[in-house]
Amino acid sequence: MLKSSLIPFILTVVLMLITVSGSNRKKVEEINNKYSASDQILVAAHRGSHSKFPENSLAAIEESIQQGIDIVEVDIRETKDNIPVLMHDKSLDRTTTGDKLLIDLNYNDLQNYWLLFNDEPSPYKIPTLEEVLQLSKNRIILNLDFKQENLEALKRAYKLVEEYEMEQSVIFTVNDLNIIPALHQLNPDIRIMPVAFSGVKIEKVLKNDFIDIIQLYHRSYSKYYMRRIKERGMDIWVNSLNKYDKMEKNGEDGFEKLLGIKKVDVIQTDYPEELLAFLKGKGLHN
Repeated sequence: MLKSSLIPFILTVVLMLITVSGSNRKKVEEINNKYSASDQILVAAHRGSHSKFPENSLAAIEESIQQGIDIVEVDIRETKDNIPVLMHDKSLDRTTTGDKLLIDLNYNDLQNYWLLFNDEPSPYKIPTLEEVLQLSKNRIILNLDFKQENLEALKRAYKLVEEYEMEQSVIFTVNDLNIIPALHQLNPDIRIMPVAFSGVKIEKVLKNDFIDIIQLYHRSYSKYYMRRIKERGMDIWVNSLNKYDKMEKNGEDGFEKLLGIKKVDVIQTDYPEELLAFLKGKGLHN
């Protein structure tokens, strides 16, 4: 028989468990209520699937394709002789066996270096944008994050996209919102994705009626902007990078928490295979 002094303690614990369980159910319901059975969320692999291969490599892109990922994000910079290649940093020292600035090297100079994987030389070289287009055509959507946002460099990249007739399968990320009209004039068929991490920037983006996708901050944004963006029929891209990817890695349901913030259409992550499996389990990806 229970001691009378333990009964209040046990009742308190039971009530706490019921409250926590109810809270979790409510949280799941809130997430589910943001999406209908017809909704689909696309997965974007940040710098390719780089858990097995070097970031921004042809092998990492091919892995994304083989895993059924929807979009692969790659970073573009130009060499000294104006060849667009895949490289996130200004310097080669973090991702290759070299230690020079990319802008100081011609494309032929890059053949002296190898991409690193887990800080060790790999059998892969720095690829050109043209090689990426050849590999990806009719196989996956490319998100081209151009790190040198000067119009002349972007014109050269646009020309390559046009030569391979891939206007419908690339998305150009743009941080400098002032160049959006000029880019659109270059080729109205190429999708531009502005990065708008503030209300002021969202307002500026909304002035361009041809924009159909926008990258927003991973934290919550207001119902006011949600309504206006959806009224325009724009897709919403958010990043799971850093905070939510880290939570997911630590077993803290980062993807679940990200979905609970606001309704999204595309999620970029360093764990594309894991995100794809999660979304399929939620019925949010075919």
